[in-house]
Formats: sequence, structure tokens, C-alpha cells
Amino acid sequence: MTKRKTLQSPERIYSKFGTMVIFTLLLPITLSFAQTPSSANKQGVIKNDNDSMKQMLDYSGPGENHAILNQLAGKWNFMDPKRPYIKGTLSRKPIYDGRFYTVEITGGKLPLPVGNGKMKDGNYQNLQIEGYDNPKAKFVTTSINNHIGSDIEMQFGSFDKEKNTFTYEWETELIPGLKKTNRRVLRIIDMQHYIEEYFELQDGHQVKIRELDYTRSSE
Repeated sequence: MTKRKTLQSPERIYSKFGTMVIFTLLLPITLSFAQTPSSANKQGVIKNDNDSMKQMLDYSGPGENHAILNQLAGKWNFMDPKRPYIKGTLSRKPIYDGRFYTVEITGGKLPLPVGNGKMKDGNYQNLQIEGYDNPKAKFVTTSINNHIGSDIEMQFGSFDKEKNTFTYEWETELIPGLKKTNRRVLRIIDMQHYIEEYFELQDGHQVKIRELDYTRSSE
């Protein structure tokens, strides 16, 4: 027996045809909206990543401010002119292509804390890392030592070209609750001499607590 085909009304044919036409017209637009943001975002991320990486590399290299620090590279002898027994040596070396400088200081003998209330006699030792933070536009020095303080000092400073002087400031808390605001002024006299002055903020006034004279070593 042959199956008879069912005839569809003109209205149903028109309805299906119209739906197909609308779907066909909307499909490219839908795909465009679905794909374009993803593609744009991907390209944007790549572009931004490349720009950010280039900027980070540009800001990471040494510049003219690092070269100012290089004036102080080398070996030095220092002494407190008012207390001649306070004396020692300093060695400043560039590392990582001049991006930073290590500073090793050795002073005289004094009692050193070794823990559990015990002390021993030994030479004062101080280790510093100097550099220039390009984004912050600040000179930076970190400092640790084997005598007073278990903290890592973080000093931020600026340089006055006219006075040929660095000025660093930082805060210490050597015992709980006893905070002190400090200032260190380093003035370059010439390539063979410089002076460091240390100040503490006391009752709203900067009081000088130490001065050290540095002379370049002939070694």
C-alpha cells in the first residue's frame, strides 16, 4: 500500500520558511557577538602583557641614579672624630650590573648578643644592600648588623645634586613600644672623602648622635 503524502497548508509553509530566513540572518550576528569579545580579549591581553613586560624591563635596569651610588664604590676607612676608638673599614661593591651595591662594614670589638642572655666579644659587623627604586624614585638601603637590633632596617632617601648629599630616613623599634625616627645624611666631599651624620628625632628636634668621616683606602 502506497503511503499518501500529507499536504501542508500555505500558512504552515510560510511560517517555516520565515523561521528559517530569520535564523539564517541572525546566525552570523550571534556568532559574531560570541566570538569577537573572546578574540578581542585574547589580543588585548597579549598586547597588555607585552607592554607591561617591556615597561617592567625598562624600569628594572640601572640608570643615572645608580651611577651616583657608584661614586662610593670601593674600600674606605672610617672614624668618629670625637670618639677615635669608633673606627673601622667599609667595602662597597656593585652587583647585578650595577643595579645594586653590597656594603660590608667591620668595626671594633665589643660585646655581641648570641642568644639566651649570653654575650661574646667580637667585631661589629654590618651588611647593607643599596639601590635605587626606579618606580618610587627613591634611593633604598636595607641594613642588618650583629650588635643592636634584630630588625631589618629599610631606609628611603633622596639625593641633592647641588649639595652632593644623600638624605635617608627610617623608623626603628629596638624594644617593644620604643620607636625612634632616624635620619642619615651622607655628604660627598670629593672622590676620596665623604661624611655621614646620624640624627634622632627627640622632642620634635633632630639631634645629631654620631658623625663618621670616610677616607678612601689605598688598598
